[in-house]
Amino acid sequence: MKTFLEQDIESFKLLSGKKFLITGGSGMLGSSFVNQLSKNIKNAKVYSFDKKNLDVSNINSVNKYLDIQPDYIIHCAALVNADECERNYENGKKIIVDGTQNIIEFAKKTNSKIFYPQSFLIYNYTNKIIDENTKPMPLNKYGKLKLEAENSILRSSLEYLSIRMGGFFGGFQKDNNFVGKITTHISNLIKNKKKSIEIGDRVWQPSYTEDLAYNSLLLLSKKKIGQYCMASHGSCSFFDLTKKIINILKIGNLFEVNSVSAEILAKKEIAVRPISAIMNNNKLIKEKLDRQRKWEVSLEEYLDSPYFRNLFK
Repeated sequence: MKTFLEQDIESFKLLSGKKFLITGGSGMLGSSFVNQLSKNIKNAKVYSFDKKNLDVSNINSVNKYLDIQPDYIIHCAALVNADECERNYENGKKIIVDGTQNIIEFAKKTNSKIFYPQSFLIYNYTNKIIDENTKPMPLNKYGKLKLEAENSILRSSLEYLSIRMGGFFGGFQKDNNFVGKITTHISNLIKNKKKSIEIGDRVWQPSYTEDLAYNSLLLLSKKKIGQYCMASHGSCSFFDLTKKIINILKIGNLFEVNSVSAEILAKKEIAVRPISAIMNNNKLIKEKLDRQRKWEVSLEEYLDSPYFRNLFK
């Protein structure tokens, strides 16, 4: 019997030589797609653009790449900041919704398949497990804009694949989510002789961007369409995650983490977020295409790098 890895290698061959246009290519997830395409897809032609070179909110900026005629558009560009979307809704709408509409128009002209990474923040559930049958009910403007953008793709009748993803970590210095921010913050606190921090007990699924990109490319190689949930196996509170980070980095003797209620820290945030949002990869599991790992395993691999070791020299 072939192992997952052997099966995946055979599947990835079906994407050999295909053209991929990546929006938001310099971000956490976009960078992981570039990396996984380089590793796994032979002769892939990858056109990765940051906002300076491809501003999705500007149709002229998008259309200047019509000559590429990509097979796949991996649409990672977005204003990935829930609080900023609350402060500046119109700018968020321009990037997330109008930008996606421009990508839709581009895809119609080039006959491209759209890959859309969706946020878990389109959900509001605190006690239920989320799967593909769960009705999205976003609590904040960012979630509403992301859902509106996805619905625009659905209404377009284009071939698309949308993945509802767990909260990201990845990208090292590009990591502007919790893992990237908390490691830098703790490093600065230690350097300034601070010995403790308070972390809330909100629950999430820390999911490695490299795992998400790998698994998503596998679905594209299988010609999958529609919507899937995809997140790491297991869940944890931000407090537990911070404790795990400290243990992996072996700085527990230098620093203490104290747990506080998520409701207390939520008062410092502008955008409302679910206290718990846990997804089940039901569809992936049913189709035997789930390649997500336990979050602890992926996190340990991620933190085992010169970048994080240098933070605590």
